[in-house]
Amino acid sequence: MLARSAPFHRRAAALLAACAALWAGAASADDYPQQPIKLLVPSVPGSAPDVFARILAEPLSAGLGQRVVVENKPGAGGLIAMETLAKAQPDGYMLAIAHDGNMAINTIVYKQLPYRPLQDFSPVSLLGFNEFVLAANPALGVRNYAQFIAHARAQDGKATYGSAGVGSPNHLFMEQLMQAAGIRLAHVPYKGGPAAMQDLLGGQIDFMLVGLSPALPHIQSGKLAAVAVPQSARSRMLPGTPTVGESVPGFATRTWFGLYGPAKLPARIVDRLNQQVRQALGDPKVRERIAAQGMVAEAGAPAALAAMAEEDIRRYRQLAAAIDLQAN
Repeated sequence: MLARSAPFHRRAAALLAACAALWAGAASADDYPQQPIKLLVPSVPGSAPDVFARILAEPLSAGLGQRVVVENKPGAGGLIAMETLAKAQPDGYMLAIAHDGNMAINTIVYKQLPYRPLQDFSPVSLLGFNEFVLAANPALGVRNYAQFIAHARAQDGKATYGSAGVGSPNHLFMEQLMQAAGIRLAHVPYKGGPAAMQDLLGGQIDFMLVGLSPALPHIQSGKLAAVAVPQSARSRMLPGTPTVGESVPGFATRTWFGLYGPAKLPARIVDRLNQQVRQALGDPKVRERIAAQGMVAEAGAPAALAAMAEEDIRRYRQLAAAIDLQAN
């Protein structure tokens, strides 16, 4: 028998090691998860993404057989949380609930991001949408969209609207609405939505496109007037409030939530997580809990979430150019 050379043994050993690594990876993906999963939320406790995460974590934990632990990591428009996820190991044990602000709006607010929205993450599933409402201080006497337009035109740029800050969703949504309606209002940016809401209630500002969940109790008590909703369909929580699109055909805007992992997350893990999200959000009780918070649950394919983020980046860049929004 011929003696085998040392190079042959080295090649054989390398091949066996590569096969072992592949088998180990397949086994770990098939057995996933084997430990608790950390779910990052790029905002403060009580925010819409946080509420969604905590509702979703319960059925996900049950379906996966391991605890899904929500961890708030707010700051810098979600940059801190998303950078943390981008640098995480792609093993499925660190995920994040991101939204269009993190994945699209930040591309026009910041000159440089510490992450690439379309390259540094693995989309897992669309989760749903956060509903907004155009709210008015009731002292104005504006109760519907036609009255809102008439008031804005009569004020000719002097009527005010508040937002959570320059580049926030309620700022950009209102800019889109003003463009579609051909009106002008004065923007008053705040350091966060709660401060803007407080001044809307106090009459220091006139209008605000605000998340439905924090606005709903004030609308129900009469402290705010619901003028219209910017989504494509009326809200279940405010069925008597028309959409903007009923007056401006084709107008619709909304903010979405998605589940992401780091780039190169194995396809088996993505598929397992996607299946569990679909199962969780298909439960009527879970959907009802989410709806009660002014949000809409809707799962989807990873590719659909990726396409949504890519389209939003294009759309917001066009808007930034139209309103001369300068990145920081």
